[in-house]
Amino acid sequence: MTNTETSLHGGDWKEKLALILGVMRDISRLNDPQDVVRAYAEAMRHLRPVGRRISLSRRDLKYPQFRVTRSTTWTEEINPWRDRDRLPLLSGGLLARLIYGNETVLIDDMTLEADEPALEYLTGFRSLLAIPMFDQGESVNMVVLLEEEPNAFPSEQVPELVLRSNLFGRATGNLVVKEELRLAYQALDRELRIVGDIQRSLLPSELPKIPTLDLAAHYQPSQRAGGDYYDFFELPGNQWGIFVADVSGHGPGSVGVVESGGSGDG
Repeated sequence: MTNTETSLHGGDWKEKLALILGVMRDISRLNDPQDVVRAYAEAMRHLRPVGRRISLSRRDLKYPQFRVTRSTTWTEEINPWRDRDRLPLLSGGLLARLIYGNETVLIDDMTLEADEPALEYLTGFRSLLAIPMFDQGESVNMVVLLEEEPNAFPSEQVPELVLRSNLFGRATGNLVVKEELRLAYQALDRELRIVGDIQRSLLPSELPKIPTLDLAAHYQPSQRAGGDYYDFFELPGNQWGIFVADVSGHGPGSVGVVESGGSGDG
């Protein structure tokens, strides 16, 4: 497949716009980053088809190591967020220099060394466009576009491709963070439920019968767990001790009794 066979570049702008709007509507309904990437990749296949597209990551790695996170040559889809251990881990070579270089690189006539670690991904291609995907100012991820012919990437298109790729990368990254926060909140909520259950189990299951004193208690924490505690202790001589405590601060990590006391005669 060549660029001229399916590319909408330079064609009817209304057709191109309709495709983009359709993709944006579809993406707006998605919450899974993997689904978003899949939809975006399908759109790019029509808007800017290339001979090969690979994605790289150096997150949590040190030079010269990097991972291949996606490739149009793969027959099986791998979710890089959930199946990181299945991603190819490479070291050194052209792609390592590119992703650690923090720059957009355009190679119009590429030649490869015989010992190139990524030879299986790069062999047969003459043109390469490396687009850094920035996170905190570093190209933690990178998209590499490849074409068989030399001089296949018009230089005037490069700025738009870099902008588009990075905006999409940030949007996808936000979805990843959103999902991580959702899972973290669920885990915290489960822990707080357990804390609340334990706390309520420590309270008196029923109030004591004191002939000369009417007792009533209502316990309602503002969240899953609260900082209040009470109990009753029968003492010698028909005396009763009433213990009321309030834990300082807020949240499950709060410690220290700041208020306690109370007694009643039976």
